[in-house]
Amino acid sequence: MDFELSCPSSDLPGYSPSAPLPSYSCELSCGERRLEHTPRSRSGHLQPSSVFVKKAGKTTIILNDQHEGVTVPSYGRQALIHGNLVLEKSESILEVVIKVEAKLDTTVSDGGAQSSKLLNDSYTLWSHRSQPSGTCPSQIPFSMPLPATFKHNGETSPLPPSYNAGFFSVPSLFVRSSYNIHVIISRIRHRKVDIWPKTKHILIPFTYAPRTRSHRPIIPSPCFFSSVKTSPEEWYQAVTNLKTRPNAQISPITCHLFVPAGRIYGLTDTIPFHIQLSGSGCTLRDLFSQSVLLDRVMSVDSHNTVASKKTMNTKPLLRVYILRQISVTMRGESSWKNNVIGEGTISPMPPESTTCCSSDDDPCQTEHIDWEGEVRCGSDITVGGFSAANAQVKDFIVLTLSPPSPHSSPLLEMQVTVPIRLVTDSFTETVAIMDHAV
Repeated sequence: MDFELSCPSSDLPGYSPSAPLPSYSCELSCGERRLEHTPRSRSGHLQPSSVFVKKAGKTTIILNDQHEGVTVPSYGRQALIHGNLVLEKSESILEVVIKVEAKLDTTVSDGGAQSSKLLNDSYTLWSHRSQPSGTCPSQIPFSMPLPATFKHNGETSPLPPSYNAGFFSVPSLFVRSSYNIHVIISRIRHRKVDIWPKTKHILIPFTYAPRTRSHRPIIPSPCFFSSVKTSPEEWYQAVTNLKTRPNAQISPITCHLFVPAGRIYGLTDTIPFHIQLSGSGCTLRDLFSQSVLLDRVMSVDSHNTVASKKTMNTKPLLRVYILRQISVTMRGESSWKNNVIGEGTISPMPPESTTCCSSDDDPCQTEHIDWEGEVRCGSDITVGGFSAANAQVKDFIVLTLSPPSPHSSPLLEMQVTVPIRLVTDSFTETVAIMDHAV
């Protein structure tokens, strides 16, 4: 059975114009209270409003939204590259093309070189073919979106930031990701002869600096012991046993390294850490007795520690640093170089009142020795980790413990490595800077 729907024939009622939206300001008015606020980064990234100008012969290229006085333009993730081309003697122009190009160059001395094309986006701004009776204008605006990803071997990955690293020690290794704005202008050599046009290429290198932000804050804690008990989820713990020589007649020592749980930190973040060595009191005393005479704690390579004598070993007993590893895969083989990009400072912590290494009842009972410290990247580090094509840049927090007498000590050198990710922006704790004005 078929049903036929009938619609009313009456016209729709009339509508009056909507009232204009009220004026709005992000500043609080009298009687208003801010419930939630997501602030900008503490570094205060302001939207640039100046221009970058490059003149090459009869062509002037103007790029908008740049910081004043920069020598190299810069763009962030999915930025819009826009500006104007100013052309002299434009009547002789046959075609104007602008490109956005990017490539990743990698070289390993024992593996060869490889260049991977990341971007090659082309835009025709004006062409005599499409307008045979027209003349190229003397000024052409342009606007090109910068993609966030690229494809390599069928896989889509985020575009890497501009980066340049070179290591000349054998085997040498080089990694460079570069970006260019490429302007191509074709002109006729003579008005009556246009079969051999003259082509001019103008390259403008630019910095690609995508911003990334940590997903959680580093919670400040004046006391580690209370923090790890009340908020254990705020700490990531790495545990390693100190290895001993064969047939060594000593009790084992366990090393605990605590870092903020997120393990994603801003380049300017000061990263707190805590170190604890636990084991037999006798073994702990033997470990430190050959280094310096400290009753309870020891922290070499820290200006905050005062010892009664200097160690004969040039290596610090404890060292915490940020390690950057740059790796390149070529023909199925991986090569890498390690680079220290930040040194930590270490301070000893006083013993708890419930423990003492010199117990009269059992001098070899289980004890622990603790240090606290901070580590951060050097000020020259402006790029976080990334993975693109056949290159990877990864970061780690590393703790090393070197016995004072490595050749005679029954304990072997130890290294604890915690993978981390460095990002451009720190997490801004909203609660800490929320405006409570009423």
